[in-house]
Amino acid sequence: MLKILIITQGLSRIVTPLVTSQHNVVAVLESAPRGARPGWPWRLLGRLRSKVAKAFFAVDNLQDYCRAEGIAYRMLYSSQDPGLPEWVNRFAPDLIVVHSMSQLLSKSIYSLPRLGAINLHPSLLPKYRGPNPDFWHYYDVDLTPGVTVHYIDEGEDTGDILAQGFINVPLGIKSPDRSQRLISEVGVRLLLQTLDALNAGTATRQPQPVHVSNRRARNLRAEEHATIIEWQQWPVERVWNVLRGTEQWLNAIAQPGGVYTGQRWSVGDYHVASTGQFQPGEVYRHEGHFRVACKEGYISLTRTFHLKFLLIHIVTRLLKQVAR
Repeated sequence: MLKILIITQGLSRIVTPLVTSQHNVVAVLESAPRGARPGWPWRLLGRLRSKVAKAFFAVDNLQDYCRAEGIAYRMLYSSQDPGLPEWVNRFAPDLIVVHSMSQLLSKSIYSLPRLGAINLHPSLLPKYRGPNPDFWHYYDVDLTPGVTVHYIDEGEDTGDILAQGFINVPLGIKSPDRSQRLISEVGVRLLLQTLDALNAGTATRQPQPVHVSNRRARNLRAEEHATIIEWQQWPVERVWNVLRGTEQWLNAIAQPGGVYTGQRWSVGDYHVASTGQFQPGEVYRHEGHFRVACKEGYISLTRTFHLKFLLIHIVTRLLKQVAR
């Protein structure tokens, strides 16, 4: 049985399977959102956001989950957080397990456990190294996404590979469904198998190539959202694939306003048809139905008002203002 320290964001898909496995989760570090800083404003607003999510979505936050399970918990802002090495050493973990972390883990931390640290990365490494492989899979219309369990080293997703798997997905699959299949059904299984192999001393490791030709799976800058889709060049089905996969966060089209502020479009089907005078990328209304025009057709959009989304929108804006 391994003693494990988890680093993740929120109550991610790996937490419960690891806690209920034969291994012993001794502590959890929650990776703070990119740009977050220690201090009471962030703690207060982060807690408020969690309370809203729990009240309206029936979602427990990670801190409450750890408290209920009797697992030590700490928020992680960076590997240089004061007292972090001492906090990690207090639990003497055999291994650190990472999934969904907003910053790179430094050697001063990942070298503390006797077995080091491993990461569950949502791509077939060395493809799509970086923090946002999900988006670039959609962007490239890659319908065979994979997952990799690999050692953490000083590079970005460059450590030796321990296990890999992939799935086939249909065009236009939405992100929650894709993550359910890729992470919950494949990634978690590979992760648990890897833990068992490390515990038994039978794990094998495959070095990655140092240099790769494919793009880095970077995060988009805010100003790129409106220009990332090439409306005049892309066929409607490629636009549809990206909008469906990113409907929870990408602002490539104007989102609902007025009383619907804070809501997001639900992306329906696409249709190859004439859009008349409407320009690609333009949201318009036709016979009571919303659409976004594309070069060769249109994509159906629907909107529904939910108070919970408005409240989340307000709290998120407050968090962004605090971060400035």
